[in-house]
Amino acid sequence: MYGRAFGVAPILGRLGSYQNFTDMAKDVAGFSDQIKAVNGGKPVLPMVHLIYALAMPCSGNGDCLFYLEGQDPNLVDDYIKPAQQRGWLVLLDTQLGRSDPVTQVNRMIAEGYLKYDNVEVALDPEFHSVPGHDRPGIPIGTITAAQVNQVQQILDDYVQKEHLPHRKILMVHQFGDKMVNDGVPFMIQDKDQVKDYPNVDLVIDADGVGGPDAKVTKYDKMTDSTAYPFIDYRGIKIFLPNPYEQAGHYDKPPLTFRQVFGLDPTPGKARMSVPPDVVIIA
Repeated sequence: MYGRAFGVAPILGRLGSYQNFTDMAKDVAGFSDQIKAVNGGKPVLPMVHLIYALAMPCSGNGDCLFYLEGQDPNLVDDYIKPAQQRGWLVLLDTQLGRSDPVTQVNRMIAEGYLKYDNVEVALDPEFHSVPGHDRPGIPIGTITAAQVNQVQQILDDYVQKEHLPHRKILMVHQFGDKMVNDGVPFMIQDKDQVKDYPNVDLVIDADGVGGPDAKVTKYDKMTDSTAYPFIDYRGIKIFLPNPYEQAGHYDKPPLTFRQVFGLDPTPGKARMSVPPDVVIIA
């Protein structure tokens, strides 16, 4: 469940419409039942997907990021430990701004978040600021394969150093890709140069708003392991109608879970080639 935080800015994602873990658990139960009916019997693991570093317009020498500690300085007690007690994951998502992936992940480590085995990392290149522009996301940002690899190396080393019992998840969002080539910047430059690391589970998430045909077609192309042999894990973000969002920034209509897991085609006969490992509800 994606958003800024519980009870905060529900326009940014469904997570903000919940007041606490109990609220989220009630909603998650319904989604979990629907997913279990079509995902081949795999268990469903809830995740609190926090926009940890929110990109903001800025000037001067700042990094154009509003960190979640600015709203809640007790992320460990308010999110990480309660999620851990439930057996849930917490994903810390950085929108990068004027910063860079390595700086952002090192910040999460320095704050002590990644020592918790249920805390994972996401990078959102869309809002990586282009030099000379003060508004993150205009134009759409990119990162490089080398940066993805550097972050994976940091996480791989950290898992070993801290003797963590499980690998870390690194999720990278994108909706622009050379295999799609629809005029959107390729959000992971030189993507075929991304590598596998033994202590990192890299998830490529097909982000972006659209109808069923476009979303499935782009997902298949962006997560094609023939073009990108490193891809083992895939995600897709579903944008549901949001009463707080009046600009129509949602999927029309959203994919059904039968379509998400490849059991049904879209109206245009597109079908998921490989079912996703992660479904992000925004």
